Amino acid sequence: MSHGDHRLYLYDDPIDLVVSSDALYLENRPMNNRQLKAHKGFSNELTFNIRDRDRKLQNVFSETIYAHIYNPQTKKRLLTRKCEDTSSIGIIKLYLNEGDLTSIDPGLYKMYLSKDSVETKNMPIYSNQDYDVSMNIEILADGVIEPTATQLANVFTQVANTTLGDSANIFTTNSLYGNQDRNFADARHSLAIYPSTFTGNVLIQGSILENQPNNDDASKDWFNISNCSFSATSNITHKTFTINANWIRCLTYPTSGSITKILLRN
Repeated sequence: MSHGDHRLYLYDDPIDLVVSSDALYLENRPMNNRQLKAHKGFSNELTFNIRDRDRKLQNVFSETIYAHIYNPQTKKRLLTRKCEDTSSIGIIKLYLNEGDLTSIDPGLYKMYLSKDSVETKNMPIYSNQDYDVSMNIEILADGVIEPTATQLANVFTQVANTTLGDSANIFTTNSLYGNQDRNFADARHSLAIYPSTFTGNVLIQGSILENQPNNDDASKDWFNISNCSFSATSNITHKTFTINANWIRCLTYPTSGSITKILLRN
């Protein structure tokens, strides 16, 4: 094999589980001691063979089988999903959609399967010869790309003051990241402004400098993107704009009231 070859695999790896109808103990039972894995950011498919103690696949078409995932430390149930029948006797599949694992942190958890029979009895399905019903399942995030976090600006530095002879009172946010590390094609930014009975203007500016620009209001490091006017309002205002900039900031020109915070997502 060439050292330049890389192999990827797509395969089914069924897990044997046991249904029991009596208290007899037979050594011929199948046993599952494997740790299951499910990947955040993907749809996961787990296949189970439902057998009896003689290793015969059992007809479970008349029963409803559920899978339950819980945290072994807190004993809190995190997820319950119905397993789906296949066209083959004794073979069921558990589908975990991408959204099912969104709120579950990566780590080691427990899972067990139960069946509801026609008599509405909730019965366990065993995972090994010691009558354990739970098995280990590891939630992995090795294939997840987390979204870029929303940036917060809630400190406004005064850079112009009428008491010092300036023509207006001007405050600036810190320099927020534009798309410094990506140069993405659409270059879209969403900005939310949170006013508190604010009257005045908010000027959105950008910069394409590699290093952090000067924060002075008259600095030539910045260019204007958009201006927002407010009149004694506390309603959140949003702006969506397309600009390929390394840095974003906002200058506020208050007449009364204040801006409590500004959020930027890009």
